[in-house]
Amino acid sequence: MNGQKILQTQNNNHWETIGTIKKVDEGIKPGVYNIYLATAPVDKNQYQGQIIYIDKENSVFYQQVKKDFIVHQLKAVDGKPVAGKDVVIAYDGEKATLTLMDILKNKRILRI
Repeated sequence: MNGQKILQTQNNNHWETIGTIKKVDEGIKPGVYNIYLATAPVDKNQYQGQIIYIDKENSVFYQQVKKDFIVHQLKAVDGKPVAGKDVVIAYDGEKATLTLMDILKNKRILRI
């Protein structure tokens, strides 16, 4: 996608581009993200993954957790989500806490 972000929606079996075409956020790999398949978070769960898209118009943001997508409410999360960042979101009832992941902690080191 040559570094561009395009939002599309399906309308009458045709894909329509909605919004403006913008430069992709830093940290997000090129590809097609089917965020329309996103599911709501389950209470008392923890979600670890990258924030793919923030929809300020609908007050939600999308997180990729392995191969799945989770849609979170902006008002439910303490902290400010940033697209392209790896985070851990932990729910306790209706409220959630957002914590940035330290990528270096997740890397394995091979010593010879």
